[in-house]
Amino acid sequence: MNQVTEVFINYSPAVMLGLTALFLINRAIPQLQDFINGGTSGVKPVTSIPGVTTTSRPADTKQPKSFEPTIINPVEDDFDLNKVEPYPFRPFKNKKYNMTMATRRLDPEEFFVLERTYLNRINLKKKILKERPQNHMICHESAVPALREIYDTTFGFLLKRFPMYFETIDDGKTFHNKITGDKFPMDNLKLSVDELLVNVALNTEEDFLFMLKNSDDPEFSHEYMLRGTVTCFPAGFDPVAKSNLPLTRIHEPVPHYKTKLQTSMNKFFTRLQPYEFIVRNNWSIQSHTKLSALSGNHGSKNDKEEDIIPLNVNELDFNKVFLRVEKQCFTRLPKTGAIFMLIRTYTTPLSKIRAEGRGNDLCGAIDGLDQELGVYKRRAYWGDAVKSYLKFETDGLTSKVSQDEFLFEN
Repeated sequence: MNQVTEVFINYSPAVMLGLTALFLINRAIPQLQDFINGGTSGVKPVTSIPGVTTTSRPADTKQPKSFEPTIINPVEDDFDLNKVEPYPFRPFKNKKYNMTMATRRLDPEEFFVLERTYLNRINLKKKILKERPQNHMICHESAVPALREIYDTTFGFLLKRFPMYFETIDDGKTFHNKITGDKFPMDNLKLSVDELLVNVALNTEEDFLFMLKNSDDPEFSHEYMLRGTVTCFPAGFDPVAKSNLPLTRIHEPVPHYKTKLQTSMNKFFTRLQPYEFIVRNNWSIQSHTKLSALSGNHGSKNDKEEDIIPLNVNELDFNKVFLRVEKQCFTRLPKTGAIFMLIRTYTTPLSKIRAEGRGNDLCGAIDGLDQELGVYKRRAYWGDAVKSYLKFETDGLTSKVSQDEFLFEN
């Protein structure tokens, strides 16, 4: 009989029960630690459940200190942008609207994308920047180094990701856009600020903005400032009027911003790392046909709903009333540390939303806006007409779902 056996025999049953429990707890501690640490002690954690899609999350929810430099791989050789449909973002939910940033990780290779709308949007940008550049592009002198980094980053991405559409010629001195036929210098050091802004804008469908934390006002020293942009497709605001303002001032018209978003947004931009890519979406309803809207898409807190004359549903063609969604992408530039933001605008006719069977969901999302957000999104103007159509209570001017490519005005 060994010593351990003798010890157990000499104790009473109650003591032996306690010792056994202690033994089992000690055996369980490494597995418990494994559960907490995500499997670092040798016990494999459950990472997936058959038939259920899961998203991996690190055990530590704090931002990593750094990310590895991004590797951009080319698309498949048979990639054809004319066959790529605009991504069907449907970010609305059939419930009370919860105002959060709702960010998620983005595959770096999806930062810039090419879809069949590319050439139409580039041509629209050319017209806008020729007719009224003063309303759509600006750069503060402190942000010129960041703009030059954006120039190199954008051209470098397009060359790597879409080599069938973008190339360098003249011994690498010239960037050639084979879709439009336009050519641009690769070396940006001799280009003016306006040339830098325009050249980037005319090669990407996305609008772009860049921010620095360099406010002269002590009240906003902890906030990022919008220091430059080319925004050809604003959703009811003047991009230049928003420039050189801190985030809080930019979002002054947005209901609940200070109470629900200000702190989280400031933290988000402060923590964003180089080579980290984040995306979010927002949505609105647009009852006009201007992709570039300097005004008219938003209401003011001073507006009174009883003074608004609502749309007449029987006078509307819902092939020309749209769900407008923004895909907003964010990263930090590794050299200058500026925040680089893209906004890609998607417009889907409500006739298509209804045909998809999503009408009730969108109605629920519209009703889920509180009073102040409803005023901001001008719900009193379009809400009843849109919901009546989505619920099949009326077809408006036509029940037809148009398959024609709609060309927006500027």
